[in-house]
Amino acid sequence: MTHRIDFILFTLYLILNITLGIWVARRRAADTRGYFLAGEGLPWYAIGGSIIAANISTEHFIGMIGIAYAVGFVVAQWEWGNWLTFSALIWIFLPFYIRGGLFTMPEFLERRYNATCRYLFAVCSLVLWIVAQMAVVMLAGGKAMHGMFGWNETVTIVGLAVLAGSYTIYGGLVSVAWTDFLQFVVMMLGGLIVTVVGLHEVGGLRDLMLDAPEKFKFIYPATDPEFPWFGVWTLAISVGIWYNCTNQFIVQRCLGARSEWDARMGVVFAGFMKIVLPLLVVIPGIVAFRLYPGLEDPDQAFPTLVRNLVPLGLSGIVMAGLASGMLSHISSVLNSCSTVFTMDLYKPVLGRHRSERHLVLVGRLSAFVILVIATLLAIWFSRRNLGVFILIQDIGAWVAAPIAAVFLLGVLWKRTTAWAATFVLLFAFPYTALMQYYLSVYVHWLMPFRNFLNRTFLVWIVSMLLLVLLSLVTKPPDPEKIKGIIWSWRVARLPESERARNRGLRNLFLWWCIFIGIMAVLYAYVIWFQFWGPGAAAP
Repeated sequence: MTHRIDFILFTLYLILNITLGIWVARRRAADTRGYFLAGEGLPWYAIGGSIIAANISTEHFIGMIGIAYAVGFVVAQWEWGNWLTFSALIWIFLPFYIRGGLFTMPEFLERRYNATCRYLFAVCSLVLWIVAQMAVVMLAGGKAMHGMFGWNETVTIVGLAVLAGSYTIYGGLVSVAWTDFLQFVVMMLGGLIVTVVGLHEVGGLRDLMLDAPEKFKFIYPATDPEFPWFGVWTLAISVGIWYNCTNQFIVQRCLGARSEWDARMGVVFAGFMKIVLPLLVVIPGIVAFRLYPGLEDPDQAFPTLVRNLVPLGLSGIVMAGLASGMLSHISSVLNSCSTVFTMDLYKPVLGRHRSERHLVLVGRLSAFVILVIATLLAIWFSRRNLGVFILIQDIGAWVAAPIAAVFLLGVLWKRTTAWAATFVLLFAFPYTALMQYYLSVYVHWLMPFRNFLNRTFLVWIVSMLLLVLLSLVTKPPDPEKIKGIIWSWRVARLPESERARNRGLRNLFLWWCIFIGIMAVLYAYVIWFQFWGPGAAAP
């Protein structure tokens, strides 16, 4: 059970979080750019912290730690693998998004292709976010609080919805971004406490690696049913591009940047944080395996650590850190859902001549309705025994690859046509489902590809081929329409007006190179540990 001081700390944090969200929004929510894009005034550190806070949730503290408990360090590749897609966002996609003055990712598809692509992507995104990002995160939050503190799952789910909605619906992106930054700090602190306490209990990281070397495998055979190396390593160019480069709730805080330099440097900052994250969301899972082997539900690894190891007074900070992960993710997705609904579905159809104030009101009302739907879905999910992390990944994998293909070829190949993109987006779900059924039932010689990671890459390849073939047999796009949207090396350079601040220690390319260099060293070490170091003798 939790002591009174822990509840006091937790309550004070919640009050501070809500107060901050309402306070920062008092002058920014008057028009659509103020409400949906924070008045385009976010600095790089707020963007980077908000990206991480939006990205991390109970999906990580419960689901990823649960997978680390069951399988091991291989799940760290979900974080470290972002080096590629973060780089693509910095050097390929963001210049188009920022310079285009966009509100949403579906809006980009209309500029590159047609309105049909915009509507298809908007509807698909809303459904996916509500189910896989909001409802499932609320579910995980309910499970976590029940496991650690005995709280009722349904009450917890409703409480999370009310807390996240209280400032998100009122303030929009500016409230989301700055509360995200606070939540990022608290979340990192809470995760660090659990990691430090856990490592102290097992004698430190080195002893843990030597005692359980089998849990520090980084590469699994191609035939592994859960984490085949081929599927894991290709995840970045399928699901990764969709999640980091085309995903509204990740990219939106970049669209709210005060400059293009701030937007791109914010992603670099988020990349450095991704390096650290496995220490907070993977190592605790292996610690829990070392201390408490035989847990029936791996998703209870984190709650078990907190309940048994975290001392009085620090539990409140851990509670706040876990709540931060939940609230930041829910508020970020909620804000993105309302933005997409208002700007991509409502405004083009019913709100062309409506005032800015009216559109902000629609954004708030749609956010409320979406929050109610997600809450009811989460309560329904809570009645079933679902693996949180795998559930989220599997749902996303259904449509991620076709979307990634449409965006990537759209900026890299001028010949990609609107007709081809429309076809791929329209039939993304059907042919993904067909491939899953066909591979699972009939194609036994393709056994490795029956894993959803390998399947996703295969769907990505099929999507790319369809785009190329259909583009070659349909009318080329109008050169005037795609002017300024096709990538070249010149696009990667900052605008002339911002190059003066991009010098010395503020040089964007310098910090990106440091980020990539650190990642290369870490990859080299974990591979050495598995194949030539102490892990080589592990079963």
